[in-house]
Amino acid sequence: MRYLFPGCVASQFVAFVFITLIFLNSDASSAPPNVVVFLADDAGWGDYSHSGNKQVSTPHIDSIAQRGVSLERFYVCPVCAPTRAEFLTGRYHPRGGVRGVSTGQERLDPDEKTVADAFKAAGYATGAFGKWHNGT
Repeated sequence: MRYLFPGCVASQFVAFVFITLIFLNSDASSAPPNVVVFLADDAGWGDYSHSGNKQVSTPHIDSIAQRGVSLERFYVCPVCAPTRAEFLTGRYHPRGGVRGVSTGQERLDPDEKTVADAFKAAGYATGAFGKWHNGT
């Protein structure tokens, strides 16, 4: 396995309860694969039928998880901004300046290197859609 941040183990790099990576190009000899990351806010691992929930049916999410990668064993912070900071940097959230979710405590240090920086260095175009909550 090749890590985007050398020296990081998966539990440090992955920072949310349900993250699915979809590799849309399966031919290794073609262009690098497209990578899509879903971070579900306020949803726990056990909230999806893919992970055993019998009270709800989440067939579309289950399909994504079955065709991609679902990471199931790692540690996260119980609130959103620190969790996002950990995912983005691969580092414990206080090291990136994030200590909470409001009053400026959610701001990621602009000098932090992120997963987007690693993808850009590898020739990828990057984008973020939806809730950011790691700065203004």
